[in-house]
Parts: sequence; C-alpha cells; structure tokens
Amino acid sequence: MTRSESSTYHSQGWERAKRLLEALIFSSSKPVSEEEIKRVSGLMGVAIEKAVDEINLELSDHPFEIVKTDEGWEMRLKKDYMKLFYRFIEPELNKAELKTLAVIAAKGETSVSEVLRIRGGSASNHIRKLIRMGFIKKERRGRRTVLSITEKFNKYFSLEKNPDKL
Repeated sequence: MTRSESSTYHSQGWERAKRLLEALIFSSSKPVSEEEIKRVSGLMGVAIEKAVDEINLELSDHPFEIVKTDEGWEMRLKKDYMKLFYRFIEPELNKAELKTLAVIAAKGETSVSEVLRIRGGSASNHIRKLIRMGFIKKERRGRRTVLSITEKFNKYFSLEKNPDKL
C-alpha cells in the first residue's frame, strides 16, 4: 500500500468512525457512554472529543449539537432553538403523574393505599404508568402492596451518584 493509499484508508476509517459516533448519539434516547461509543465506533478518550468537535463544526449551521453531560454524550437542540421550541416538547409525565411519583419517592417505600389516600383514585392510573415506565416497582408483602422507586428512577432524575439528594 502506498503512502497516499494508506492516508486515504485512514481518512476513510476516521470518517466512518465519526459517522458511526454521530448515528449512535443521534439515535439514542439517552446519553451514550464512552464504552458504548468504543464498542460501536472504535473511538475512545480524546478521539471521541476530537470527533465530536469535528461533527459539531459540520453542524454549526444546524439547530442541534453534541454535548457531553455527566451521564454521557447526547445530541440536543442548541440553547437558542430550545427557547423557541420548548413549549412543543411533550413531557413524558404530566404534572399529576409527577406528583404521584414525588409522593412515592419522598416516602421511599409506601403502600398503594397510602398513595391513593394522598393522591386520590386517579393515582391508580399513574401507578400503572409509572410501573410500565420502570420508575417504580410493586411488591406484595402479606396483605399489603408496597411501592418503591427503581434504579431507572435514580438514573432518569440524575440521582444515581447520590440518591440522598432526594
């Protein structure tokens, strides 16, 4: 292989790794870890940062960018666009569901009947949805059904490093 062919190959390999990185981050609904990036694209460490810088330069005229957060790498709207479009983004949970979740999280562990007493009968639907989404779990303990938060709850609300923040 000539020097020119080798340079072209490495350039194509770099571009392919960048595109894989971009596609992975774009398609993920949650931040992507460096381990996942390495597994998919082969990039790691400063190579990830260099690739992200190049991708963001290519995206400079676009409304989104790739950023690093405590949880990993993610693609999101730039701040100027977020201000314009935040009202169109549907939250995963409505206010009533969040209040029900807050009751369960604040108590750490509580019975279904206690949540229904505090939040009312409509909380039954909230509880089903929260279980389906993986934010809470339900356990039978004798005649009682107990609700508690899950690891997914901690990760989603960025509490996995310090659950005592709740």
